[in-house]
Amino acid sequence: MQVWMNGSFRDLDEASIPVTDRGFLLGDGFFETMRAHEGKIAWIDAHMERLDYHAEQIEFPVDLLPATDEVANVVSTLFEQIHRKDAVVRLTVSRGSGERGLLPPADPDPTILITVSPFEPVEPAVGMKLFTSQKVRRNAHSVAGGIKSINYLDNIAAKQEAQSYGGDDALILSSDGNVAETTVANIFGIKGETLWTPDEDTGILCGLARDFILEWAEETGRDVEFEAKTPDMLKEFDAIFTANALQGLRVVDMVDGLVIGVPAMTFFAELAQTVETSLCESIVL
Repeated sequence: MQVWMNGSFRDLDEASIPVTDRGFLLGDGFFETMRAHEGKIAWIDAHMERLDYHAEQIEFPVDLLPATDEVANVVSTLFEQIHRKDAVVRLTVSRGSGERGLLPPADPDPTILITVSPFEPVEPAVGMKLFTSQKVRRNAHSVAGGIKSINYLDNIAAKQEAQSYGGDDALILSSDGNVAETTVANIFGIKGETLWTPDEDTGILCGLARDFILEWAEETGRDVEFEAKTPDMLKEFDAIFTANALQGLRVVDMVDGLVIGVPAMTFFAELAQTVETSLCESIVL
């Protein structure tokens, strides 16, 4: 198995970072996780735009990032190792090595890594069980929380907590106790022909699948509501689902032991198929 690192392809066991790397020592970096279908990255332009956004938020020079065409070509080459139609692509950026201390070097020499791994999509109708995290809250003012920071400790802790309860993932609340998102996805509710999702001010990372769904709702004439909801208010919805750019949509059939509505009686299947088709056809937003 090979990876791409700092401009060249390397065998996995030969790729390494220095012990002074700030990503390793301080979590000073960011990443994008992407879906590749038959060698092409879905929504690649949107992913690369968000990569630029991550860089800008931590004052990392955008011109040091690989170009979209280069990333596409790298993934196409690495994809040949995957004997599946789908793969998960991770592009990781660390600010690289620097002197001891918090302030980064004025002229960073980053570590940039691209990996491609086998991925098996899960059917949207396969239900998930969520449990509300008691340990972790989203902070709307957090820089790390607003980007895909390589410091993922909050999400790791929440996922471990949910697993200890017998859940598939954690429902994470905002600092004021309202529903925000899961560890890896945005969350939506359906009531009749109306969609609901938490507002940006809850401290969520607004995902590309979320953007796609909101655009779809506008195009199909469906209303979207953003008002705050506590976990016990989720029972008012006909269906709950999660969304991210890797897995697409996943129905939620239980929150904190409470059974949620029946997605088959909503427009969930139509929307799930629309998202999956877009991911497989590599349509950019």
